[in-house]
Amino acid sequence: MDEALSDEIVNCLKDERNRTGVKIFAFCLMPDHFHMLISPGDSGLSISRFVGGFKSKSTRIGWKYGVGERMWQGRFHDHVVRPDEPLNDICAYILNNPVRKDLVKNWEDYRFCGFLDPIPK
Repeated sequence: MDEALSDEIVNCLKDERNRTGVKIFAFCLMPDHFHMLISPGDSGLSISRFVGGFKSKSTRIGWKYGVGERMWQGRFHDHVVRPDEPLNDICAYILNNPVRKDLVKNWEDYRFCGFLDPIPK
């Protein structure tokens, strides 16, 4: 995984969050996939629109690295969180992706994942 490209993708995600107001509770950019737990919050933006905008902008970043359209699948897989699903457990699953893939011992040591917004109680 190209670290400079990954840094730019994470920065793009943060910029889109700041621009749109979509809440991003946890994210993890892996070498072959990406997870995030997000909510439209008060943005008035649909999740599909947010993801589409992020994919479009990050694809343009990928072009600088020779990646382009191969960077993302055409569709994304979403899961609506049910009231009985603890958000902390979902965040732990997302953040521990690099641990399960033996990239790091602790998720905190992986620089392409983290929390951006507080988890609602």
